[in-house]
This record gives sequence, structure tokens and C-alpha cells, in this order.
Amino acid sequence: MAENKKHIEEHGDGHEGGHGAGRYILIWAALLVFTITTVVTGRMDLGSANLPLAMVIATIKATLVVLFFMHMWEAEGILKLVFSVSLVFVAVLLLGVFGDILTRSTAALPSAANGTAIYMGADGTGHPSSPEH
Repeated sequence: MAENKKHIEEHGDGHEGGHGAGRYILIWAALLVFTITTVVTGRMDLGSANLPLAMVIATIKATLVVLFFMHMWEAEGILKLVFSVSLVFVAVLLLGVFGDILTRSTAALPSAANGTAIYMGADGTGHPSSPEH
């Protein structure tokens, strides 16, 4: 017990990290800016750039949260390795999903992607409900 107390006095309790609240306020402000950017660009019609832009902004925000609020910046080697492997795994899964969608023929896509919406009426017949039916 005395050794533990001496270690804490010499090296700190491990929760300070040598940085104050200013670092967290700066990261919080950056997250707010990226959130506002997400809202503004989400209301714009950027065509095919909507998804990549949203993914880039979300990746930046997630990276800031993981590095600073989850303390990955100060993490030891094995924790960084485990986290890196999980990121590679997520990237492989996303590449598989988008690779599958991008390589399909238009005949294999759902009909809503071809420009014809599937409409299911209240009666379940596929026709709009109207007084005549």
C-alpha cells in the first residue's frame, strides 16, 4: 500500500495526463464545428458527393473522440494494435458492402434504385387506396 502511494505521488494517478481542460474544450469546439458542417451539408443536394462527404466528416469526428476523449492518444502499444486491427476490420466490411453494391447489374438492384418506387397501399394490394376500390 505504501509503495502504491509513493508511486502515485511520484508519477501521478494516471488521470491527469499532463494536460488541462483547454485541450478538451478545443476538441469539443472542433466537434461542434464538424456537427454544424454535417447539418449544413446534409441539407444540401451535392449529388454523389453526399455520402463520401458525410463519411469523411463522421470519420474525423469519431477519430477525435477516440483519440482524446477515450484517451487512445496516450494508450500503450497493445491497445493501439487492437484498435487498429478493429479499424481494418471495419474498412474491409465497408469495402465488401460497397463493392457488392457497385458491381451489381441494374437488373439486380431493388426497383426503387431504378427510379420506380414500390408503393404498398393500405389494403396491401400495391394499389393506392381510393374510394372506388
